Amino acid sequence: MRVEFNNDELILTLVSLIRAVDPKLLRHGQDGFTLDFDTLERKEDPSADERLLLRLRGALDSAREQNSYGLELSAVERQRLAETLERLDRLQTWPQDVLAMSTGLQTRLLAGE
Repeated sequence: MRVEFNNDELILTLVSLIRAVDPKLLRHGQDGFTLDFDTLERKEDPSADERLLLRLRGALDSAREQNSYGLELSAVERQRLAETLERLDRLQTWPQDVLAMSTGLQTRLLAGE
């Protein structure tokens, strides 16, 4: 199923999956945070979550030029992303608009089931 993401949704999704897979990939930098994908890119046999992270990164790089991006996701991938978003919502206190965006995205991810 093809899921459309805007830039903010892609960033939120990436952060939620990184927090679930390997929080060390998310580093605080001078201008906020940076994502360290070097370790993942060098892995010979990345896990399904790690491959999904790399796909989301590619989508984010493309979306910067377009402000949105569609990504083909399997039912398992959509479920995993919805779960990581929900988990991050429980761990992180978000402003109301970010929480609404996360909830809406979770609904869209699960709509194809």
